[in-house]
Amino acid sequence: MLGGPLYHHECLDGSGYPNGLTKKDIPYYAQIIHVADIFDALVTKRQYTTHVNISETLRLILKDAKPSPQSVALDVLTTDYKYGKIDIKALKCLFKVVIDDTLYEISCTMEYVKYLKEQLKRLYKIQKYEEKANDSKNQKDKDYYEDYMSVLFIQGENFDNYKQIITEYEEALKNREDTIKKLYREIEIIKKLRAE
Repeated sequence: MLGGPLYHHECLDGSGYPNGLTKKDIPYYAQIIHVADIFDALVTKRQYTTHVNISETLRLILKDAKPSPQSVALDVLTTDYKYGKIDIKALKCLFKVVIDDTLYEISCTMEYVKYLKEQLKRLYKIQKYEEKANDSKNQKDKDYYEDYMSVLFIQGENFDNYKQIITEYEEALKNREDTIKKLYREIEIIKKLRAE
C-alpha cells in the first residue's frame, strides 16, 4: 500500500513523476488516488458549495483519461501514448460517487424545501389573520385575531418583522427549488459524460 502515496502522481502514459512509470508499473490503488487527487485539487480550487456545474470539472478530468493525439518528441519516446494519463475505470467510479453525492445534496435540499413550505404555510396563516383583524368592525374581534397570530409566532418573529420573514423564506424557497432543478440537470450531464 506504500505505493499509493509514492506513485499517485504517475500517469498511465508515462508522463507523470517521480519515475515516469506507465500503466503496467503503476499499482491500481495509486491510479485511484491519482484520480481522487486531481478531482480534489480542481474542486478545492473552484471552491464548490454545491454540485451545480461540477460536470465541468469532470469534463476536464475526462480529457486526461483519453490518449493524447500530440506528436511524440524524441526525448519522450518511452511514453506510452495508447493510454491517457488516468485510468478510465477509476474515473467512472468517481462519476458514480459524484452522482450519489449529488443525489444526497438533492435529498438534503428537498428536506429544507419541505421545512420552508411548512413555515410559509404557518406565516401565510398569520397574514390571513392579520387581514381579518384589519377588517374587523369591533375591538373584540380584532383582539381575537391578534391573539391567534401571536400564538403562531415562533422565536424571533413578531408583528413587525413577520412579513419580511415571509419574503426571505419565499426567496430561499425559490432558490432551493432552482438548485434542485440544476442538480438534476447536472446528474444528466454527468451520466452522459460517464457514457463517453
